[in-house]
Amino acid sequence: MMTTARPQEPSKSTPSQGSSEDTQQSKRKRDQDEDEVDGESAKNKTARVTRNATAEAAEAVEGETIRQTSDDQELSLADLAEAVPALKNMHARMKGGKRQVGKRRSGDKFKLSPSLFDVFADRYLAARNAHKGVDYQRLSTTKYFKDFKGHAEELRTKKPELKVLLKKALAEQREIDAGTPMKNIEALEEEVARLDVQHKEDVAKCKQLEVDIKQQEEQHSL
Repeated sequence: MMTTARPQEPSKSTPSQGSSEDTQQSKRKRDQDEDEVDGESAKNKTARVTRNATAEAAEAVEGETIRQTSDDQELSLADLAEAVPALKNMHARMKGGKRQVGKRRSGDKFKLSPSLFDVFADRYLAARNAHKGVDYQRLSTTKYFKDFKGHAEELRTKKPELKVLLKKALAEQREIDAGTPMKNIEALEEEVARLDVQHKEDVAKCKQLEVDIKQQEEQHSL
């Protein structure tokens, strides 16, 4: 008697252990990639916020300087052309009267003398006539401003002081031309001295801001 073989039931297929591990590894890698992207985004965002905050602080320093001086408006080209020779006349009067506004003291490397302000005024007038800004980098390499070589930004900080002097010189020259007695020379000296101190403080603040942002960027890069 022949025995009929029972058909075997088909085995149920289950995911292999290798496939399961592959899936888990893929998930872990995807999560890791997302974490890295999120971390990089957070780092970039923090650095961007830091740079923006520093830029705003620097603008605030510059804005405060402008508000505190009489340098709110540019002289017109016509007034500037009149003010430059007026400045030279004013310096000549002060020299004759033994007044040395802007005279550089020993050890004060970045202090402009009256004669250097006269040269600076000529360059400023030439730049305005050409409808462009003063090239401080180039100016700092000339024989007149050799002490500023490699320190063009120090020379740039003298511009507000120059503009105050030009306005004062123009006002005084017009008073002389009109036969009005000169006045407030002492006030001019005080304002120039105050501007010099204020500019040094602003330069120090900007340098400290640069140090702060560099330190923060180094911390975020770790």
